[in-house]
Amino acid sequence: MDKTRLRKALLAAFPLRERMAMLLAQYFDRNYATLTAPGPLDVEYFQIITQAEAEGWLLPLARAAYESVPGNPLLADLVLAEGLSSARPLTQRPAAGDSALQRLVRERSDFVDVAAFMARLAGLEGQTCRIERALPAPKAIGTGFLVGPDLVMTNQHVIADLTPADRLLCRFDYLTDAQGVEVRAGRVQPLAEDWLLASAPPDAADSSLDESLEPEPENLDFALLRLAEPLGEQPRQGQEGPGNPPRGWMTIDPTIPAGAGDDLLILQHPQGAPLKLGLGRLTELRAHGLRWRHDVATEPGSSGAPVFNRNLDLIGLHHAGDPNFARTAAFNQAVPLAAIIGRLTGQVDPFWTQVPP
Repeated sequence: MDKTRLRKALLAAFPLRERMAMLLAQYFDRNYATLTAPGPLDVEYFQIITQAEAEGWLLPLARAAYESVPGNPLLADLVLAEGLSSARPLTQRPAAGDSALQRLVRERSDFVDVAAFMARLAGLEGQTCRIERALPAPKAIGTGFLVGPDLVMTNQHVIADLTPADRLLCRFDYLTDAQGVEVRAGRVQPLAEDWLLASAPPDAADSSLDESLEPEPENLDFALLRLAEPLGEQPRQGQEGPGNPPRGWMTIDPTIPAGAGDDLLILQHPQGAPLKLGLGRLTELRAHGLRWRHDVATEPGSSGAPVFNRNLDLIGLHHAGDPNFARTAAFNQAVPLAAIIGRLTGQVDPFWTQVPP
């Protein structure tokens, strides 16, 4: 995202601070005064853009501005250049009151087509993998998922203690049969020699009992791994015949919004088990949206799992649970992929713009 271009577009579309304040409140539940120090308008907008980039909502900011003032040519040119014009509309936060609550229920409780949902889920299961350490003995250590032909995303903490001698592997198609009895061994895929493309550690706040601590914006607990083969361009195991589609990979749209109360689904390998699906809800946005608390059931081995909304859009990366072991776990936690994409922009080739075959 060209931040200078965005700032000029915002100045043209929102010449009054009050209008920008309304945008921030309606779309992001943010207070203009807490994001800026009083000064010239262009400096204040620069501060907003800087904060949005640090917290992973820069692209949604551009989309929200365009939706609010679609007739502004500078904003229109910007979203077209960034490929944001075809993304689904963002949802404004409703006003308070009973009628607003009813509106929220209607907006977030639409129907899902069963056939389309099941077909989409079947594709996603083939794009999720179990992360394994091969040596000294095979051991499942987490979950990962394809985000490009040969790219897998997982948590940094899953692979943090590994050495080259451990030999990291990704096992795809590790499933039970339709009767839930027979386990398919799946396809094991090694990594390339230059296997670690990018990563960021978790934050100390993620494992602290002090809830006043907030994670640093750069500590997003992700790792981007490269496979030895472009598995996403090859058919799934058992479907190698002519005419069968390739495995594909999960696409990421960083402009898709998420909010408390949204339905969530997580594909995962809990305790290293064959692939499971967990269901729940996003319960709370924390740290200015850099962490999502949720109530989807997870276990050790689920770290690095993909988080989907009710439409099976990939929106998050599961990475942690309640650190207070003195009580029954009160929450699990995920990192929004919009924040991770914001961190990766300019560091790696934009794999999130690749469309599967």
